[in-house]
Amino acid sequence: MPGKRNRIEFDGKGISRRVALRNMSLAGVGIPFSGLLFQSEGFAQAREPALGGIAIANPIFTVAERDRRWEVVRRIMARSQWNLDAIIALGSSDTAYTRYLTQIGGRAGSADVIFPRDPSKPAHALLPTERNKTFWEGRLAAWLSGGKLALSQGEGSKSVIGSLRALGLSRSGARIGVAKLVGSRFDPEGLVSATYLENLRSALAGVLFVPIERWGPDPGPVDEAAMVKSREEQEVIRRSVTVGEKAIETIMRSARPPAKRQADIWFATFTDMFAETGEDPTRLSIALDEPANSTLGAPVDDPLQPGQIISQEIDATVQGYRGQVNHSIFVGNSNTPGYNYYKNATEVAIKLFLDALALIVPGKTTCGQLVDHYAAAVEKLNAEDRSGVVLHSSGIANLSRPRIGPTNSRGDEGIVLVPGMTFDFKPAIRLKRDFIQDVKRTNRVVQIGDHILVTETGAVRLGRRELKPLTTAS
Repeated sequence: MPGKRNRIEFDGKGISRRVALRNMSLAGVGIPFSGLLFQSEGFAQAREPALGGIAIANPIFTVAERDRRWEVVRRIMARSQWNLDAIIALGSSDTAYTRYLTQIGGRAGSADVIFPRDPSKPAHALLPTERNKTFWEGRLAAWLSGGKLALSQGEGSKSVIGSLRALGLSRSGARIGVAKLVGSRFDPEGLVSATYLENLRSALAGVLFVPIERWGPDPGPVDEAAMVKSREEQEVIRRSVTVGEKAIETIMRSARPPAKRQADIWFATFTDMFAETGEDPTRLSIALDEPANSTLGAPVDDPLQPGQIISQEIDATVQGYRGQVNHSIFVGNSNTPGYNYYKNATEVAIKLFLDALALIVPGKTTCGQLVDHYAAAVEKLNAEDRSGVVLHSSGIANLSRPRIGPTNSRGDEGIVLVPGMTFDFKPAIRLKRDFIQDVKRTNRVVQIGDHILVTETGAVRLGRRELKPLTTAS
């Protein structure tokens, strides 16, 4: 029937996984999947997937949550070292900032956002087309109420300049913070177009445009605010972690015949994760006998064989938020060559995780102290650290500070772990060969990572799976 292949099909219980995969493929060539989104009111979790169906992603944070995070950001903007009159977050840059401030993001597109420090002035989101504007008006009714957030159609520097003038932010001496004007890790030269920035400076000659990100315990008004999660955000992270743990189960099931390659595992896991959340995973990197991130989140044709160790970085996405989990899995059973090494290495990684969890004193322990303690413990247990980043915080895309390892991203070492922080602590270690020998020429890396919530009294796991060696066969 004409047009059938573009239609979203329902079975009365949800969207079939077969159809979901087909529609995801269509979305990848330009046919939007955003029609699957529907409006929700208040704080409602994404619908639990029905049997054979998929969940639907919704803007879910309450007006109270909007006001809470905006108040924190504005308070930091007012500090003398920042003294910002407004923040600009561009939709063509790192869209995590736009999504944190407005919920606008994901498959339905981003926006250029102007966020004034003065709470009497509305935040403005400039969407590239009237179609985008209409879409978000239907889903952000609660956040738009009271006039605190205004949506309009506009694109490029000309629209931003006009809005800054209308808000009274074009006066000489005004200080405007620009998200990702410079970076702190992955984008050291920033992500803002030179043409865009030059247009702003030419039109608003007396305005000072300044970066808002930096390393250390004063990372910037948005990065600092986003590090401490509210109760609503914590529930989103819990959901992400739950989906990540289900993904571990999917990997165990799918790494059996007739699976022949890494891609067979990857696609099965991606499908289940998307079905659970309605959003693309922020990260799904699966590796065979290599460190988890060696495949860089891509499906590859590496052959699947008995005796391999499957490691992974799993970040399910819920309302844009990621919450990583990791758990190396052995292909085979306890009689398969290589299992003894895997078991011993996994048990050491678990000890290191639990030891780190017990060390955390809320409001006192710094990221550097935790990571340095971990590095010393690794050495005592006859192992070598291979984690790179061992503490990986939760958040929207790269808006997930702090992140730090024994010799990596040390700019975050002074950040204190306080109640409300959530992060994946993920020891990746290789046992020393003079302690135990793997069946391979070089001992392999094994990783255990579980998500932690810092509370008023200590640190607790958000994951519920049993931390133990896992095999694909009994």
